[in-house]
Amino acid sequence: MKEETSLFLLRNVMIIYSWSLDDVCDADDIKCQNLQISTPGEIIYGQCYRHAALRRLLKGSFLNCLKECMKTSTCSNVSYRRDWKMCDINGNINSEVELVHEHGCFSSNISSWSRKLVGKCATHSCAEGRKCVLKGEEIACEIAYCIGRPFAANAELNEPFGLSRDLKHGMMYKCTNRIQMIGKPFAVCRKTGNLCLFVEKDIWCLNSRQLARALLPVLRDTYANQKRRLTELNNLSTCFIQKNELEPFWWVNLGQVYMVLKVVSTDRIDICCGDRLRKMLIHVGESLDTSRMELCGQFIGPGVSGQVIVTPCNTLPKGQIVKLTSVNTVPRPFHLTEVEVYGVE
Repeated sequence: MKEETSLFLLRNVMIIYSWSLDDVCDADDIKCQNLQISTPGEIIYGQCYRHAALRRLLKGSFLNCLKECMKTSTCSNVSYRRDWKMCDINGNINSEVELVHEHGCFSSNISSWSRKLVGKCATHSCAEGRKCVLKGEEIACEIAYCIGRPFAANAELNEPFGLSRDLKHGMMYKCTNRIQMIGKPFAVCRKTGNLCLFVEKDIWCLNSRQLARALLPVLRDTYANQKRRLTELNNLSTCFIQKNELEPFWWVNLGQVYMVLKVVSTDRIDICCGDRLRKMLIHVGESLDTSRMELCGQFIGPGVSGQVIVTPCNTLPKGQIVKLTSVNTVPRPFHLTEVEVYGVE
């Protein structure tokens, strides 16, 4: 009885653990079938990790999955879905990571494999968020993924294979508790200077009270409020006017940072000259330097006198300064009767 129990346990262990590549490598993957290492690493069948992926690679081989893990800083494990040819390069396993039983998926701890597979990158010391690349005969480190997890209030991840942190890759989210979403449901990993950060501004889940508040303007500015910013006066009851320029602009300081949803502007309301507005760009930011501001949207004219122009900010930019610029091919004045800015703190 004792011997039968031991054999039973051994048999189950062999189902989960294997040191053979015969049923891992595709039949035509010669490199994978003939690895130039003395002993293949440990492979665990039927189990994969979710929410641990630093990078997610598609249409790649298991061998490439191993190599990319070795080149990626803080990678400790790979999960490979053979039917999808999908490789998850996993970071450190912690309490946020979920181990799931999944048919056709297998994982392997990278420590059980020889680092000779990646040549010169075997000794890399790239910082977190980077991977080793070979440039000529030298190795270098380049940004590959975002550190940490996105934060999206009132939202949860809506990806079938869990979280990934790839550079330029967006992860889909959905609102919880039947809360309404406005904007795009993605958190995107983007490079900013020498850093790689998640941008969650596209995810906006609001309850009914927040939504009602968001639909009220944070600013309603008319001609009467703009005297100190005028460069030339016209009919006091109709509009403000800026001088003849190629790119005259109007701006307002909201007093604090807002996420701007839309800008509603009204063209000159008298019968004269509404068509002078040919093209208008709206930017949001922390200063008047357009190169440092984010584009909310644009209006392509010509405008019509009294026209109400609704410009939605599809990217939901954040800032304290809202700048409206009239873009012309020949110098023209810029005049509006009213500007409304809608946003939330």
